[in-house]
Amino acid sequence: MSAPRWMRALARPGARMLPPGEIEARAVVLPKGDRRRRPTTYLSASRFEEAMRCGWLARRENGLGLSADGQAALKAGTRGEDPDPAARHREMEDRSLITPDGSLRTARANRREGPLGPWLDGLEPHQRQAGERFISDYHQSTLMSPVTRNWSPTAQRRSEGRRKGPEDAAVSALAAKDRVMDALDALGPTFARVIEAALVHEDSAAALERRFGWAARSGRTVLGLALTRLAEIYRLV
Repeated sequence: MSAPRWMRALARPGARMLPPGEIEARAVVLPKGDRRRRPTTYLSASRFEEAMRCGWLARRENGLGLSADGQAALKAGTRGEDPDPAARHREMEDRSLITPDGSLRTARANRREGPLGPWLDGLEPHQRQAGERFISDYHQSTLMSPVTRNWSPTAQRRSEGRRKGPEDAAVSALAAKDRVMDALDALGPTFARVIEAALVHEDSAAALERRFGWAARSGRTVLGLALTRLAEIYRLV
């Protein structure tokens, strides 16, 4: 297995990467860092976020270049090892899924695939707990289909009580909906939109910045503030 094309392109002398939102929605690699020239390759916003979490990119003059870890990952790829950040950051857990009849089944899943997955490395414990609680309520509520994947790590396990029927599921869903709406009302319009964008629509940091017209690389900071406010509402801090 070879290293990703964007890594090989960025390793060329003088090459620079511009993050999503700089000149287009994707990250781009420019030869010699020259914005007048056509990009040699592109990187999606989600893969850009993964590369940043892995520490593969570092600030350079006129953009981003490969960090020491990025150079090591490039060499690993050329040796046939897997440089995919998803393989390096796979953390499996049991996750409960709600079926149409209200019962639960358990499946193994990667915790980093959920709405909080791209943000986990930069969150304080109370921020993560608040996000997980909101996601849990949202997935139990009537605001979405009950057959949608349940990312909530706090979802009830099959072994934690009797098997629930449709009537129980309906009551629980309505109560969860009330908790979601109460939390959004308490957050206020600005933070509520941020929480919905990140945890419901699963926008990346770059997508948040584009959606709300924020400065580049401010998405994580604002989401952190919104999650802290959510933690205060839940009395986690």
